[in-house]
Amino acid sequence: MRRRLSIKNFTLAVLFIASLNLVWQFYRMHQDSVERQEMATRGVIMDKFGPSSDEIARFVELSLIVALIGSGLKGLKSNLVSLIGLSGAAAFYIYWSRDYFWLAEISAPELKYFPHLAYLIGANYLDLFIATSIVFLILLHLRQAVLSVFRPTKPSC
Repeated sequence: MRRRLSIKNFTLAVLFIASLNLVWQFYRMHQDSVERQEMATRGVIMDKFGPSSDEIARFVELSLIVALIGSGLKGLKSNLVSLIGLSGAAAFYIYWSRDYFWLAEISAPELKYFPHLAYLIGANYLDLFIATSIVFLILLHLRQAVLSVFRPTKPSC
């Protein structure tokens, strides 16, 4: 017997990975602050561009929690709440990538000095996996919504 991929379980797995990413972002943010403090004692001032990585991870995790709550509901509410949560996370990734293009506009020659991965400044491979999983979850929810519209209903005689 073949088991079907459960949207709720997949959303839970992505939420778990996003939580791990949030912990990693906090650790990286702490290391950056220690480095900036050491540089400041030497008289060098460092500045950061783009949104803080912990802000990104927090918003994505909150959006995935909304999507997980939605996947536990029944019917149209399930799809609606889940798609709202997933769309919020996807919108923030789009907003995050917009910073890369904004920097390209104002400082094209120096853009190679900004660490980025797939147009996301300061991203890691977990961020890319989470973004890809969010797109996959959106497609699964859309497929489920379309199939529910065309599902035959029992006649009421």
